[in-house]
Amino acid sequence: MADSKKLKAAVKEGGKKGVELAGCADMGGLEFFTTQIESAEGDLELLVAAMDGANKEPDPNEEEAKGGSGMVGKMFLSSGDKQLALLAYVPDSKTDKCNASEWMKAVLASCNGEFVEGDAKSAKGRIAGDGETRFPLKDKDTCQAASVSWLKEKGLFPQADGDDDDWVPDDDAGIEW
Repeated sequence: MADSKKLKAAVKEGGKKGVELAGCADMGGLEFFTTQIESAEGDLELLVAAMDGANKEPDPNEEEAKGGSGMVGKMFLSSGDKQLALLAYVPDSKTDKCNASEWMKAVLASCNGEFVEGDAKSAKGRIAGDGETRFPLKDKDTCQAASVSWLKEKGLFPQADGDDDDWVPDDDAGIEW
């Protein structure tokens, strides 16, 4: 069982990530995302607590908004001294587009990780570090890139539209310099 302070910190960080992801989904149609959870420190139990915090229904009576991203498929990564923990979540409404276990296995293949358990909605994985040739922090970056790449291959991650990058307002834009 995880330390209660660490558990509380993981839920809090997950709740904050949830608000951010829900905001991104509302603004840009984001359906799937990969991000890092620092407070879990490579612990799968803490990573599950963070995911629960992210997916929690927001309480309108709370002063600070938390959670609200249950409609966003996401993969959380957390590195500690001994291992990298990975947790994928896919909402029921999106399992026809993405299977959490397939997503997890594709990401783990990039670093020869271990598939712990999973189904269409949720999957857990880990990559053990040895302190000599395997470093969880380095594997985290590799896995994050592999996750985004897999999502792009499946058409589930928004691609940057190069046309918008070089926009310069003209006289008709109503902006005075």
